[in-house]
Amino acid sequence: MQLRLQTTPTERREFAECLARARASKGLGFSETPLSVLGEIHLTYGQVWALFDEEGMEPDQMLGGFIIHNLAMFPQSYPRPDLSYLAPESVVECGELWALAPGAARIARHAGFILGGLINARAILAYVMIKPRDTSFLYKNFSRVGDPINSQYTRALDGSEVWAQPMVLEGLALEMTVQVATAVSYESFDGRCLQFRNPFPIVPRINRRIPRQIPGLEGLRASGRVLQVRR
Repeated sequence: MQLRLQTTPTERREFAECLARARASKGLGFSETPLSVLGEIHLTYGQVWALFDEEGMEPDQMLGGFIIHNLAMFPQSYPRPDLSYLAPESVVECGELWALAPGAARIARHAGFILGGLINARAILAYVMIKPRDTSFLYKNFSRVGDPINSQYTRALDGSEVWAQPMVLEGLALEMTVQVATAVSYESFDGRCLQFRNPFPIVPRINRRIPRQIPGLEGLRASGRVLQVRR
């Protein structure tokens, strides 16, 4: 498996389209508020990583991905939690996790732990959606930090609120998670491509039942904005 850094405008637009399709397939239907440019900032200035199966039938098809940035690049999405006791370049916020292939999100998270070790992260921060759908159970090694946050940047398409739980992986928990992921999977890294072995009994394949045409996708292609909620 490969985790590849997406740097060109074309690659990032494709990533954004895949993100929108993945969110739509889960029936979640979220978008940024009219005034928000948070997703656009992440997509434009963050590190955009996509998952590929280079030995599969479609080696250049994105299976999943996520966006990261450290707090020396630009601030965290919300003021809480306070991580100022750590050097800002050592705190990595991760979001926009998506998958178009069953099991690909789990593999992408696993690759993200290896990447976290390679870039010397001392803390990984995620704002995990808990309402209207609770996905916090997928972050077993993370600790909940503080109360849930009502997102001012996103709303469900029906107008209802979106809530996220700040979660952090740091200290011994981060060290052990990185060590285990690296030991069982790591092969090579050149700064743009992480080569690793898939440790799970999963062979991800694109779900062809996911619609290619979804509401708002044409606007996304035109603007490059990320329409869906961070997870």
